[in-house]
Amino acid sequence: MSPKPTTRIGVLLIDQVQLLDLSPIDIFAILSETFLSELAIFPAPLKAGAIPMKIIYINQTGANTLQYTTAQLGVRSDASITDEICAPARKGGEKTLDILLIPGPDPFKYKPTDALNSFIKGHCDNGTDILVVCTGQFPAGYSGILKGRRATGPRPLVPELKKKFPEAIWEDKRWVSDGNIWSSDLCVKGGVTNGQDMVAAYMRAKWPGPTVEAILDVADVGDRPQEYGSSRVGYNAWMLWTLVRAWAWPYKK
Repeated sequence: MSPKPTTRIGVLLIDQVQLLDLSPIDIFAILSETFLSELAIFPAPLKAGAIPMKIIYINQTGANTLQYTTAQLGVRSDASITDEICAPARKGGEKTLDILLIPGPDPFKYKPTDALNSFIKGHCDNGTDILVVCTGQFPAGYSGILKGRRATGPRPLVPELKKKFPEAIWEDKRWVSDGNIWSSDLCVKGGVTNGQDMVAAYMRAKWPGPTVEAILDVADVGDRPQEYGSSRVGYNAWMLWTLVRAWAWPYKK
């Protein structure tokens, strides 16, 4: 039997990303041969479904620099967006990444650049699967990859997303896939772990079988439906009521 190909996953760290947006990468890591080979509770038949993986943390400043997330966590980068190991392949070349995960930066501080836009669009055009979490939709949108594509985003920010990127088809769901672009919400009442739901759905589509199902059971993710349990009107009503409560009964020690 020929060896399985290594799945190369790039994680694009832009500015200070939300740590929970970044967390879905660990679900991929649990499926890796490196992790499962050391997991004593998994029997050999399930370990046989593990996937060889290489995870590359990418930023704009270069290898061995710290990129800080919320909760004051510093992630050591492996490469910059221009390094050969992860830069989009030139026309006719072999793609450098199989998956690009884009966790969300602060959408009100994010400044798109030609270099970032070209990096994201180049990978999308090369056939890399683009997985966008929460406000990662802003870098994705500015790069132009969402034109004509179905997508979702943080419920409170969807009006702004529609205004900035009207050529995308915005849907009110936990996660949405359209070709090689997958996107998820990650917001209050929308579910703070929708990025994990998206990755669970992606893994089921890419590597269907008992190993993935066992991994998702161990991680306790992937059971929630794609559709929300409440409508957008219901969500807005809940948010309004929450604001009224905060105003009328402010927190006291």
